Amino acid sequence: MIKHFYFILLSLLVSCSSTGIKLVDEYYIYPPDEYYNSYYLKCKLSSDNDPIIDSVHIVYWNDSTIIIERKAKHDNWIINAFDNNLKCCNNDSVVGPVSTSYIKVFMENKKFKKLVFE
Repeated sequence: MIKHFYFILLSLLVSCSSTGIKLVDEYYIYPPDEYYNSYYLKCKLSSDNDPIIDSVHIVYWNDSTIIIERKAKHDNWIINAFDNNLKCCNNDSVVGPVSTSYIKVFMENKKFKKLVFE
């Protein structure tokens, strides 16, 4: 029941906001639109080095890392901060595609926030 509540709350928040959901710095998860037919991660200030990742199913994040699990289980991505904190246009490293098992090992002993998109 609580999962349904969070999904409805998330849906309402996304539908009321044209700016998407802010994760860290200027990294946002945007709802489907005329460019993408699924949720996608993009830096609001986008440079050529910043990733755009579509088909977002689950996102985990903290100040230094964003992990994107896509709908295809072996096509997941990790964005690591160049310095201590993630920052758009700062040459953060993008690793992927990686498997779900790789992500589980990577996440051990670290704390992340989590959002699930249907």
